[in-house]
Amino acid sequence: MNRVAAIDLGTNTIRILVVKPNQAGYDTLYSDQRITRLGENLENSGFLDQRAMERTTKAIVEMLENTKKFAPTRLRIAATSAGRTAQNTAELAVMIQQATGYCLEVIPWIDEARLSMLGVQSHLDKAIGDFILFDIGGGSTEYISSTNGTVASSAGTNLGVVRLTEKYITKHPVDNDEYKAMQQEVETTVEQAFNKLGEKSYKSIRSLVGTAGTVTSLAAIDLGLVEYSAQLVNNHVLTSEIIDRMKNKLFAMELHERGKIPCLEGGREDLIVAGFAIIESTMKLAGLDRIYVSDYGLREGLIIDMLYK
Repeated sequence: MNRVAAIDLGTNTIRILVVKPNQAGYDTLYSDQRITRLGENLENSGFLDQRAMERTTKAIVEMLENTKKFAPTRLRIAATSAGRTAQNTAELAVMIQQATGYCLEVIPWIDEARLSMLGVQSHLDKAIGDFILFDIGGGSTEYISSTNGTVASSAGTNLGVVRLTEKYITKHPVDNDEYKAMQQEVETTVEQAFNKLGEKSYKSIRSLVGTAGTVTSLAAIDLGLVEYSAQLVNNHVLTSEIIDRMKNKLFAMELHERGKIPCLEGGREDLIVAGFAIIESTMKLAGLDRIYVSDYGLREGLIIDMLYK
């Protein structure tokens, strides 16, 4: 079977993966990610910023240049929240097509939820059992409940760390009043999402799994990693006590101080604050004191979908 590649074009981060299939699944040939903040100022303007589109397109071109030696025969570039929201996504699609020859597909949130679950389940500890997955993105957060290995229900929200940060957070160290104002919106929205999942899901399922940059960064920090390791981060457990301790430490820092923390990727120093609000509200409303971390998600789901679905 031929080699395939997938690009998860998020509101904040671009992630690429090139694989070749094997009997057990696939072997990773190339993996990379870049923060380009495609959704910068999207909340205020309703449009993708020209400079954000240019740096995003440039990053995709550079990533694809690195894939040439692996010669993937199929590639999917999937845009998520920013692509769904912006009024000028067609302009970005033209830029990408002219620069790379590939088409941009904008996937609905329900497909994003399904594919993220597919990716997460491929490398999740089976002993976790039924769980609720939450995928924190730059422009949205999705909640998906898994029962007996299948998607039972899902709910999409506009809780993106880029949008929340631009709307509420102006000071570092973090201003308590700004954080509380943001938390009020987050908690209300998470409660609405849990209600959409259904009482059976959020009251009977006793495990939470978090994916994407916020939770993986916190896992790497908790592990004391100098260089990021997906293998070590995946299935790591973050308790409420650990999260509270890291929150107090990070919130007391200036941005440049956070920027010196290994494994807190450049461009995430301010966004991590909104990420904490989503994590805290999710754990509170689920009534759980720990989350299992997944390094896998939409990107891997796209790969599996191409290979085996």
